[in-house]
Amino acid sequence: MRLHGVLSIFASLVVTTTAIFADEAFHIDYQYSLLGKPQPHATFFRKPHPSTNASLLYTVSDKAVLGAVNPKDGSLLWRQALAGQPVESASSSFLILSENDGQVISGHERTVACWNALDGKLAWEHTFAAGAEIAGVQSAPALESTPSGASQDVVVLTVPTTSTGHATVIRLAGDGSGIKWQHTDSSHTEGASASIVTSGKHVYYISKSHGLLAGSKARVVTLDSVSGHEVDSSSVAVDSEALGTNGQLAAGSGSSFPFLLTSEKPYKSIKFSLLGNSKPVTLALEDKGDEIERVSVHYPCHPAAAAHFLLHVQGKKRHWAEVYHVNTKSGDVKKAYSLPTTEEHSTFAATNNDASVYFVRSTETEVLLYSSESHGQLGRWQRSSVLIPRDGYPAYAIAEVVSRGKASHAVRVAELSTKGVWSLIRNGEAQWARPEMLAYVNIAAWAEDEGPDALAEELDLELSVNPLTAYIHRLKRHLLDLQHLPEYLQALPAAILTPSPDAESSARKSLVGTKTVVVGTSRKELIALDASNGGVVKWQQDLTAQMADGIEMKSITVTEGRVSAYFSDGSLMVLNATEGTLIEHQRGSIPIVDLVQVPGSTAGAVIKIDSHGIPHPATDFAPSHPIEGNVVVTIDGDGKAFGWTIGSTVKKTWTLQPQAGFKISRAVARAEHDPVASIGKVLGDRSVLYKYLSPNIALLIAQSESSLTVYLINAVTGAVLHTSTHQGVLPQTETPAVISENWYAYSFTSQDPATSALSSQIIISELYESSTANDRGALAARSNYSTFGPDAGVEPHVISQAFTIGQPISHLAVSQTSQGITSRQLLATLPESNAVVGIPREILDARRPVDRDPTSTEREEGLMRYSPVLEFDPRWFLTHSREVMGIKKVTASPSLLESTSVVFAFGHDVFGTQITPSMAFDILGKGFNKPQLVLTVVALAAGVMAVRPLVRKKTVDGRWK
Repeated sequence: MRLHGVLSIFASLVVTTTAIFADEAFHIDYQYSLLGKPQPHATFFRKPHPSTNASLLYTVSDKAVLGAVNPKDGSLLWRQALAGQPVESASSSFLILSENDGQVISGHERTVACWNALDGKLAWEHTFAAGAEIAGVQSAPALESTPSGASQDVVVLTVPTTSTGHATVIRLAGDGSGIKWQHTDSSHTEGASASIVTSGKHVYYISKSHGLLAGSKARVVTLDSVSGHEVDSSSVAVDSEALGTNGQLAAGSGSSFPFLLTSEKPYKSIKFSLLGNSKPVTLALEDKGDEIERVSVHYPCHPAAAAHFLLHVQGKKRHWAEVYHVNTKSGDVKKAYSLPTTEEHSTFAATNNDASVYFVRSTETEVLLYSSESHGQLGRWQRSSVLIPRDGYPAYAIAEVVSRGKASHAVRVAELSTKGVWSLIRNGEAQWARPEMLAYVNIAAWAEDEGPDALAEELDLELSVNPLTAYIHRLKRHLLDLQHLPEYLQALPAAILTPSPDAESSARKSLVGTKTVVVGTSRKELIALDASNGGVVKWQQDLTAQMADGIEMKSITVTEGRVSAYFSDGSLMVLNATEGTLIEHQRGSIPIVDLVQVPGSTAGAVIKIDSHGIPHPATDFAPSHPIEGNVVVTIDGDGKAFGWTIGSTVKKTWTLQPQAGFKISRAVARAEHDPVASIGKVLGDRSVLYKYLSPNIALLIAQSESSLTVYLINAVTGAVLHTSTHQGVLPQTETPAVISENWYAYSFTSQDPATSALSSQIIISELYESSTANDRGALAARSNYSTFGPDAGVEPHVISQAFTIGQPISHLAVSQTSQGITSRQLLATLPESNAVVGIPREILDARRPVDRDPTSTEREEGLMRYSPVLEFDPRWFLTHSREVMGIKKVTASPSLLESTSVVFAFGHDVFGTQITPSMAFDILGKGFNKPQLVLTVVALAAGVMAVRPLVRKKTVDGRWK
């Protein structure tokens, strides 16, 4: 029998790792250094310092990652995770630029932090008390006494996270010295909205309560920016939907005309209120014969800019815009002009040069530049690459305009597409594109080359016919091949003397094989990456239309050129593995928490596992005919483990209840592809220590508040073969584990109760049939063996060692090769170092001698003296000098070369490489000098030809003598 599935990581897609030599780094590996989806309200072009001329692109993504991007090539200059690691749906992140001292200031959760705009180093941070959350960060108006070049203060709005808290407006000193003043709103209620904007002299605090009576009014409190004293308080009529920045009521912070902007569907009118002026204005909005779905506002954010703003109207079929001018003295608003209606998806951006305000329109085919003064086009550029539906369309954009005189302008537009690609367009020319959608990958599966092999098809055809027909077919095929011989011979000298830049990568790909990874994202997308060609995106398919809210992707399999994605509602989607087109969508009958594939009589049988840990054959997709003897281990919500045999029927065979206070949280099985090249370990004296090899062993991880128990079980009978318990384990932490061949490893972090010091450890255990060499224990005298036999419960001989490591490990995996001959290595992800490290299996040998030096025979085996502290050798770092952020899982796949394994890591960043755990014994390295070899052969041939007459003459002379 064979164990095929375990709930939650039932099939460990294993990884390979090894040291990467300096000449291979950045050649065989690749990385996408990602930020996530940039937030519109926290993305802008700015100069990193007043003394510089060039601008950088700053943003905070919806994963709370702050970064600076070089607009020239899209390279990431620096980044910081505001929450320590990337998080999901961080909508409460804010970013502003300090104009005077070259710093950017971020706000996330309870912390305001100031960063150097050039290198991203932390200057200072201020954390508010628990129970408060940042709801707004704005630049404070400069004080008259502020010297030139001094740090700019920050105004922060915090709202309570509990029903007993209060909303507070705080002015923080720009040098990090602390709070200058604060204003508390004790009337703020839970669920009420609040926002802040600033002007030249005042800070405006706007709040709006929910309810039938209070919902139509917003309270505006005017604060003196110097002292924080309340200057005025008034109520302003507003509509139900806020159109301001980031979905707030207020807009125009930092400009000369901060205002409130609201409306309600179907957007027949817009309510505008200039802050500091009690006169409300209602703006009529034409629907132009279309159904308006959304309205957004764009305006300059500089106090010197003219008081002009643009309303972008998005209809069901068309897009257009209205431009308005504001009289800051009277509060009146006048419509200046309208921009043309287009059926293309478009987005707008506002920017300014001093008092001049520009509006940039980006569509699927072109980029247009307008002045806020009139509707005439200042510039129009056709896109170098026209967007097609497969590429998505512009979702939002920011722009920078450089004036080269009255008639010439240069425009840079950084736009995010609906597909999640962040790109920059300069005068219509695409400069770069960043695949930020890959920051949301949470599941992956390997796929071999999906394309048909023409030669293999021809050979199969020849095997299926009679010998004479096959011979004639092969002769014709060879004659057709001869047609290309002259071209090949003509190109051969150039290929030898001046190889193409892609020759090395092409040669490596032909040896390693074409490897594709299909990944699923939390954005409900499937994406195929070419893992053997730098991780290039091959195709992308959005499944949002087929998936309801709250549905998660549970499993991906790739077989016979088809990608099958299974979802938590039990449904299935099948895509073409080559092009990514949707083939079919089948509804499911029961929700699932996991999915297992087991061997079937005709094809793999799909087994669904529900929330109670009960497996169900997926008969709603296709007839399910699993072969007899499949074994599945599941875990229920109460922390109990169950064993099931699956064939024509599903039967529960055993139940494992951990000791009181413990719950089983994870189960780990051997990988589906885990070949064993040798059944024993040869010792230094030439004796053999036989490995305990079983496809049916599994690990169960049980945890309590401060303890950890690891069970090694026989998954067929449920017998516990070995148990390890550890005390003082840090609660609420994951325990990564992996099992392969005859060994398993796991890691955890513990806390000393006396000193509260944290210590991370990695445990390695090896399984043998007997403690004595050349002895197979209970199996020695048996020709046949059964899992249910009387001696099946014989426990293996287990040798374990623990190593203390310098930082915690978040995920473990093991390398994979096609035959299992190459040495295995343990792959570990280090979240604190943002790195992936490959630990040689020899270093983690559990038989390393303790408190003594190894004997001569042990040294011959490669054993070294045991050291309780394991320091990571810099040569073990697969990521080299790269910083890979937020890696959640690493997976590996065998290549065509036994020495080489292909590694793929994902989570936030995406990283891939190729490793050779036992060195590249079946491929020539970069040190191989082909010209020297050719010259040597030529020289030897010339020498032979030169010596031949002499040898012949000597032979003839010898015969005459």
